[in-house]
Amino acid sequence: MKIPKGLLSLTTTQTEMGRALGITPGRVHQLIDEGIAIRDPKDNAGAILVIQTVKNFYSQKYLGATEDGAPDLNEERAKHEKAKREIAELKLAKLQGKVYLARTVELVMAEMASNLRTQLLGLPSKLAPILEGQKKEEIYEILTKEIEEKLSELSNYSPDLFMNSEVEEGEEDADEER
Repeated sequence: MKIPKGLLSLTTTQTEMGRALGITPGRVHQLIDEGIAIRDPKDNAGAILVIQTVKNFYSQKYLGATEDGAPDLNEERAKHEKAKREIAELKLAKLQGKVYLARTVELVMAEMASNLRTQLLGLPSKLAPILEGQKKEEIYEILTKEIEEKLSELSNYSPDLFMNSEVEEGEEDADEER
């Protein structure tokens, strides 16, 4: 078929445009209303400019470039699938003991800090009778040894502490709703 006029001014009907794009004529009419399908201003019959309409249609469909700012459906699906994958990866890491709920870490660390505080506050009553009448150097040695002993208990961290203290998911969800 030979086109007698410029390719950019080639026009067609809504029905033919629908067939070419694989959509219904009704959808073509919606595209006209959305400003994606462009009518030829020189044609009183309402013919559609083929090249500009095809460019707009595929730009909107595959590049997400809509004039009204509506999100691209394919892009939104991709984001949704990515989020689902990340959630699945986190659940797997949790089952493997590689990650823990923040609430669980908070509870375990608070318990460890509380235990350390109790032990450190108990040092004066434990050591006072021992330190009475000792030389300065001996007092320093004994205090240092006791404090280091208490601090070394903190370094005996075990992942089992977090696994045994794991907050139930229902409890975590209830906390998040508040």
